[in-house]
Amino acid sequence: NWATDELMKANGYGLIPDILKNVDMTKPITREEFCELALVLYEKTTGTTPQPYTPNPFTDTTNPQILKAFALGITKGTSATTFTPDKTISRQECATMLFRTIKAIAPDADYSIAGVPDFPDQKDIDSWAADGAKYMSKLGIIKGDSKGYFMPKAMTSAQEASGYGTATREAAVLMSVRTFEVKR
Repeated sequence: NWATDELMKANGYGLIPDILKNVDMTKPITREEFCELALVLYEKTTGTTPQPYTPNPFTDTTNPQILKAFALGITKGTSATTFTPDKTISRQECATMLFRTIKAIAPDADYSIAGVPDFPDQKDIDSWAADGAKYMSKLGIIKGDSKGYFMPKAMTSAQEASGYGTATREAAVLMSVRTFEVKR
């Protein structure tokens, strides 16, 4: 219920990619699904459709949407030759991909995070994700919990089992809607 209004907005804006239609939105989102979501956000905001990266560097996907997002710098692989499309995405990966999407949309904008306070769990955010997490928080697109914790990723097997630090499909779509509304 908490996501219904923004999911309806996302549908109205055309921000929900086919891969996320008619699926359980309460389940964790995969790297492939989030990549397609970020690419739709880019295309709807800019009015352009990028070309897929060639030659395909990945051995585990041929999805042209992933290759378009890779060409734009929105996503990277999990190694030089793998993308790992079915892996669930962490909150810090969501923040980073959205940050890169915004940079692809508006490359000359100010991306300063000066003055943005650290999260109480800042030490748990990987260095490659720190700027994206802070910038997305600065915009109010990705928020922490009621105590301000970002919850970037599962740190223990118990956290992993509980889904701590992962993003659901509905939460990811809401992040996309908020980004779209800020950037249009």
